[in-house]
Formats: sequence, structure tokens, C-alpha cells
Amino acid sequence: MRNIIIASHAHFAAGINEALELLTGPHENVRVICLFVDGNDDVETICATAVEEAGEGDVIVCTDLFGGSVNNEFTKQMQLHDNVYLITNMNLPLLLQLVFADDDQPTADLLRELASSDDARVKFVNDLLTEGVDDDDEF
Repeated sequence: MRNIIIASHAHFAAGINEALELLTGPHENVRVICLFVDGNDDVETICATAVEEAGEGDVIVCTDLFGGSVNNEFTKQMQLHDNVYLITNMNLPLLLQLVFADDDQPTADLLRELASSDDARVKFVNDLLTEGVDDDDEF
């Protein structure tokens, strides 16, 4: 089983995990880290501890913002540990696919696939509705 860490500035990680659990139920392999709230300002220690506590096996860290302090600290952890994989600019479709992913697929291959998937990308619905949609089509 892969271990998943959902980490963010403020309460975004808790909120997106709440939505994830609403749709899928709780997952024992998912840990949430909300930084810069309630005195959680020691990013380096918190991130290092989260990776250590994840235990054996692959650890997938999903962060909120590329180049942000949370992502940057987990980048350091990724460089220190061969079993840590980092994906950023997370969203709910990505997390849904991640929690239901086949454990037999190599983690790096899985993350490359998910990062390039149209299902996990943002969509501008106004354009989707005007691009080749007939009046009889439904969404």
C-alpha cells in the first residue's frame, strides 16, 4: 500500500481530504498536514516527521502550490528519500484517481500518467459548451 500525504498552506489540505472522504470514505493510508495554522510554522520538522512516520513503502506527497514553502520543503524530503514522490497543484480529481490506483503499477509511472491526464486538468467549461456541442447533447 502506498502512503499519501496531503499537505498545504492553511486548511486547504483538510478541506480537500474532507471532500475526498465524502466521495470515497476514509483511507488509513492518507495523512493530512495543514501548515501555518495553529502554530504549525516549523515546516522543516513537520515535513520530515511526516515522511518518517509514513513508514516503509512509497510515500506520495501532494501539495497545494508549486514553488510554495510547503512544496519546497517536501522537495528536500524527496531528494533525501528514494521512496518519496512529490506531486503539486493537487486537485480533487487527481486525489480520487490516486486513492483508487492499482498498487501494482510502479509509483513513478502512475504519477506521470495522472499528471498528464485530462481528467485531472482544469477545464474552462464555457469553451467546452461552445465547442462542437449540438443542441441535443447533454453533459
